[in-house]
Amino acid sequence: MDGLAETGSSSSSASSLWPCTYDVFLSFRGEDVRKNFVDHLYTALQQRGIHTFKDDEKLERGKSISPSLFKAIEESMISIIIFSQNYASSSWCLDELVKITQCMKLRGQIVLPVFYDVDPSVVRKQKANVGEFFAKHELDFIDDGERVKRWRTAMMEAANVSGWDLPNIANGHESKCIEQIVECVMEILDHTASDATENLVGIRSRMGTVYSLLNLESDKVQFVGIWGMSGIGKTTIARAIYDKIFRYFQGTTFLHEVGENSAKHGIQHLQQILLSELLLLKDLRINNVFEGTSLVRRRLNGKRVLIVLDDVNHGNQLDALAKSHDWFGAGSIIIITTKDKQLLRQYNVDKMYKVSLLNTDESIELLSSYAFQKHHPKSGYGEIIAEVVRYAGGLPLALKVLGSSLYGGGMIEWRETVERLKQIPEGEIVEKLKVSFNGLSEIDQKIFLDIACFFKGKKKGSVIRILRSFSFTPVIGIRNLIEKSLVTVSKGRIVMHQLIQEMGWCIVRKEASNNLGKYSRLWSPDDILHVLSENTGTEAVEGIWLHLPIPKDINVGAEAFKYTDNLRLLKIHNASVSVAPDCLPNKLIWLHWHGYPMKSLPAGFRAERLVCLKMQYSRVVHLWKGIKVLHKLKFLNLSHSQKLVSCPDFTGVPNLEKLVLEDCSSIIEIHPSVGYLKNLVLLNLKNCRNLKSLPNNIRLDNLETLILSGCLKLANFPEITSDMNCLSEVYLEATDVKELPSSIERLTGLQLMNLGYCRNLTNLPKTIGRLKSLRILILSGCSKLEKLPEELGHIAILEELYCDETAIQSSPSSITLLKSLKILSFHGCKGMVSQTWNSLFLAWLRPRKHNQKPTSLMFSSFSGLFSLRKLDLSDCCMLDEGIPSDLGCLSSLVELNLSGNNFVDISQASLNMLPRLRILELVSCERLERLPEPPTTIEEVFADNCTSLMTDNVRILTYYKMLQRISFTNCVGLLENQQMHDMATSLWLHLFKKCIVKSGHFSIYLPGEQVPEWFGYKLNGTSVSMQLPNDWYNDKFMGFAICVVSDLETTWLSVHEGYLQEMPGISIEFTIKSHLRRSTSCLMNIGFVGTNKNVASDHTCLAYVPFEDYWSMYKNHIDSPNNWYQIDFSANSLRKHIFLKSWGIRLVYTDDLQIFTS
Repeated sequence: MDGLAETGSSSSSASSLWPCTYDVFLSFRGEDVRKNFVDHLYTALQQRGIHTFKDDEKLERGKSISPSLFKAIEESMISIIIFSQNYASSSWCLDELVKITQCMKLRGQIVLPVFYDVDPSVVRKQKANVGEFFAKHELDFIDDGERVKRWRTAMMEAANVSGWDLPNIANGHESKCIEQIVECVMEILDHTASDATENLVGIRSRMGTVYSLLNLESDKVQFVGIWGMSGIGKTTIARAIYDKIFRYFQGTTFLHEVGENSAKHGIQHLQQILLSELLLLKDLRINNVFEGTSLVRRRLNGKRVLIVLDDVNHGNQLDALAKSHDWFGAGSIIIITTKDKQLLRQYNVDKMYKVSLLNTDESIELLSSYAFQKHHPKSGYGEIIAEVVRYAGGLPLALKVLGSSLYGGGMIEWRETVERLKQIPEGEIVEKLKVSFNGLSEIDQKIFLDIACFFKGKKKGSVIRILRSFSFTPVIGIRNLIEKSLVTVSKGRIVMHQLIQEMGWCIVRKEASNNLGKYSRLWSPDDILHVLSENTGTEAVEGIWLHLPIPKDINVGAEAFKYTDNLRLLKIHNASVSVAPDCLPNKLIWLHWHGYPMKSLPAGFRAERLVCLKMQYSRVVHLWKGIKVLHKLKFLNLSHSQKLVSCPDFTGVPNLEKLVLEDCSSIIEIHPSVGYLKNLVLLNLKNCRNLKSLPNNIRLDNLETLILSGCLKLANFPEITSDMNCLSEVYLEATDVKELPSSIERLTGLQLMNLGYCRNLTNLPKTIGRLKSLRILILSGCSKLEKLPEELGHIAILEELYCDETAIQSSPSSITLLKSLKILSFHGCKGMVSQTWNSLFLAWLRPRKHNQKPTSLMFSSFSGLFSLRKLDLSDCCMLDEGIPSDLGCLSSLVELNLSGNNFVDISQASLNMLPRLRILELVSCERLERLPEPPTTIEEVFADNCTSLMTDNVRILTYYKMLQRISFTNCVGLLENQQMHDMATSLWLHLFKKCIVKSGHFSIYLPGEQVPEWFGYKLNGTSVSMQLPNDWYNDKFMGFAICVVSDLETTWLSVHEGYLQEMPGISIEFTIKSHLRRSTSCLMNIGFVGTNKNVASDHTCLAYVPFEDYWSMYKNHIDSPNNWYQIDFSANSLRKHIFLKSWGIRLVYTDDLQIFTS
């Protein structure tokens, strides 16, 4: 952060009134649109540098809509609502919608509706299926009618906003609609950014000077340096430039406070952020700086990027992040801000700009904007404000802080401020800033110093929790500091300018006369190590925060804390101590010692004031013995303390809220007192591998989450002796539990129960049917579980049921009552003894015969499961007659997995009656000779390893208009021959015609190594270069047809954005070369297959990439196609280049449709 600041004038934009963590929030019904439209829209937004929230894995599955999701909505500038056929069926979506419309009215949030596959009038008037869903909601929520009314109102309000009617935009072309949405969002963000720039005093002229140093049309890599003193506005100028030009680059990142963050977290942490943001990779891990440097150099040298390295203070940071021009692709721009001009010269920065102080007029305007909320002085204050400006100088940060401190003050306060400033020597910036600190209350001063020394950059919620434990008033205090311009909050974290932080440090030093042992707060590792090793700490020390970036052995004296009687906060992390201190101060409130070296707490440590005790990876054996009275203790975390042999007696700890003993593998039992902790919210005993028992009675009235996963020896779940309305999640996977008590019915608020891989679980109690709030039940891997209780059907709101790899041989007839069920999975249920799948669905659908075994129970139909979206019956040893004859009743089914079964011909299964089926998986059905007839909605068919499949039976796929991806890898019955060639040609022509008309894309995987004749441009090798004719680009150009022959056994490729999977597939990198000498690379996934088995033979991928998909995604990063003269095609991944044998490329024009047909 730097000091050029926004004025206090009002703005209509949401971002000026509320903090915006995200540019866009996407609200959508996942099963309807996640796999296509939403993913394409999200990628297009991200490619343009638009920070977008898409609720995938960010929120844990199974949680009801939570404050964290509402917070994401509140902190978004724009909400895009994608109304689909089933949007109104989801209470989750409707709750989102209510929150969005509230933000629209109260916060000025911009709402953009997209009507995906539903008419806007149907949504507005809540007719047809939308009306039916609301009618169902009114029955389901009969006791909460107001909630349904809010849903109806919100939907009407949102649908009345002008948006996009997808079926009627450009003939339903999704890519064109996405392009329009992205452009609209960019216009909104541009306007907001422009407004923000208008409110930055002095920014426009300085920004214009820096902008003139850049050449966005140049093919050269440009390094530009912005330098000047702290608080003068370097970061603000860099941010304004970044916001103006980021859309012209393939990848962008703004790394804040590089110097400070490299010292705190290490340079490789910054390398990780840099690569993750530029390459859009999730969960990237870099082991060391050398590896990170190599990745930066190798992965970015073909990519046009914009990088801002803010506040660099040492050359080793540039060595690891941006050492040389040749690390980056043509046209890249690297902006570096620093206080050190010599550093910029040393690294041969192309151009430099020194930021000057504000002139008198600018200074008066800035000071007035904070002191009076106007651009000019209040009447009668002209002379006094000129005096403040004269003594404060033209430093933006100082003017901003002083102005904020004088806001609302009278002439007396102004004159006192001038008198104080007069006494400060010129150039003593920190002392001038201190004038604002002196105006704070005592509590706010403490909060300020704690933030400056310990909590800068930390999450606001965590900081508030810690400060509240000190009996401060953190919510009011932080608000006051924000009003005084001493801190800000960005993306949920406390932000403080480095110069203001240095002011805080200076105050601490001066109070102690520079005596380390008398510092009220110790934050510097060197200072802390000196005090701890020399035992020089005194009663003045209130807080010690030692967080080393890498593990290190340190020396702590036996009496290190003997005289620190007033220590309230102690954090030690990544510091290995061989000899622990004999005592700890009794006034400690927050104790966090990672790797605590002692077997127990010191005998003399009373800990009466302790609120939080965290000792992960400690050597503790017994934390304490007997009863220890700790009335204030709320949080206890001893996770990964593998020497801990006993759980403490918590009788004297009645207010404990969170108890975490994860991976304490030596614990055998939990003390009975745990069962009576009425304030406990979280109990986490995950991976306590030797834990054998829990307290016999559980009366945890406020418990919300119980985690027992991986407690391998835990055989019994305790009796529930009273109603537990708050408990929403129970995790029991991989325990030795054999049965659940009937008192499980007392868990009336339970929403998720995970019993996965409880291999000795033999049955479920009948009372499970009384869990009326249960939405997700996971039984996968319970290999001894043979049946489900009849009462399961009474759980009316159950949405997901997983019974994979169980021994279930029958199913309750009441399962058809599960009208809310959306996901049903029985993958790998091979305990089904009948060859006709009598363990489950055959029993539902066929009338009972006298000669059948008595274990084959009967069920009528699937008719009740009208909400089912995903059905997985893979690897169940099913035969043809095992498929239910009325499968077509599943009117909401989108994804059907029948892989790994013993089908020969399942054409009688009526798959063509499934009106919404999009994905059909038949992988490894090795006896399958004929493909079933799918419905017209089918988009993806995976039939890999179907070795009996014959060519003439695949031709049926040529009749489907929505197909996008077909995969037949390892189908040896389709080995290359003339018939296969004809079929491939037929498929190609059919899909090609569809794509020409609808501008769609597709890919086909087939065994064989022949590049069809209609690919006029053929070459062998792992990459090819295609020279473009002069007149190649015209109005008739449609896209690229690509054929690749590869050895899939050696192919590892990225399948989805941000993930690497060891799965065969093809991902193509286009490198465009133009006459303007600019080279631009763009990655496009053109196909992947549905198996990760080794494939011995060569395979061919045929794909079509519409030019408008390519152009809409990258048009702001590349030159006009009229300037292109060459396209290079290659396939690679983060790990290695791909071995490809031959290529076929064809430029596709509208006239080709007639040529191919003839």
